[in-house]
Amino acid sequence: MKTMKKIMIAALFVCGFGVNAQAQDYYETKHDVAITVGTGTTSQIFNGLSDFSSVMGSMMITGILSGGELIGYTSYDIKMETPTITAEYFYHINKVVSLGGIVGFNARIDDMYGNIRYGNDTEKKEKIGEGKRINLTILPAAKFDWLRKKHFGLYSKVAAGITLNIDKQTVDGGDGKEHEVAKDTETFFNFQASVLGVEAGSQRVRGFAELGFGEQGIILAGIRCKF
Repeated sequence: MKTMKKIMIAALFVCGFGVNAQAQDYYETKHDVAITVGTGTTSQIFNGLSDFSSVMGSMMITGILSGGELIGYTSYDIKMETPTITAEYFYHINKVVSLGGIVGFNARIDDMYGNIRYGNDTEKKEKIGEGKRINLTILPAAKFDWLRKKHFGLYSKVAAGITLNIDKQTVDGGDGKEHEVAKDTETFFNFQASVLGVEAGSQRVRGFAELGFGEQGIILAGIRCKF
């Protein structure tokens, strides 16, 4: 009887130790690494509101174009636009607060059109080249875990930093090559405020979605690894 009692106590001790170890293992996970894809980001909105810089030096373009002269202003039609892709890292300083950073990228290519006047004084709108825009973003960030379970979590996130915007315009030359006619770079303040984030999956790997506003998007989703 005494032997059976000892075995039961030992079994309960082992089970309790195992449960406690799993809880500690979960809460002592210090590192979060994630990849996200988002839409409706601030730089995409900025891209839509601000056109490419006006092409400078119409005489330069006229010299490149074959058979005509560029007159008037150029216009743009979106050819290709990527979603904003970001990578993020957070270090848990306690069960609620994590500190880290976010880096992001998106790009857009526009067909560039101009009014071309030929020798017989006829005018025609034609594609003359492309405008290319790249946005590179760095955001120091903080994440707050409001609910942290083994397979489910709720959180919020805030971040603020800068975006480097690179604009480049090229013209299709008569020689079959692209000629760069304008390039501009600028930096501007950027941010992300995710009011609600929901994650689910295993203790180590989870899918997640967030609702907020900023450079990661109004709606974004991704995958997160914890270790």
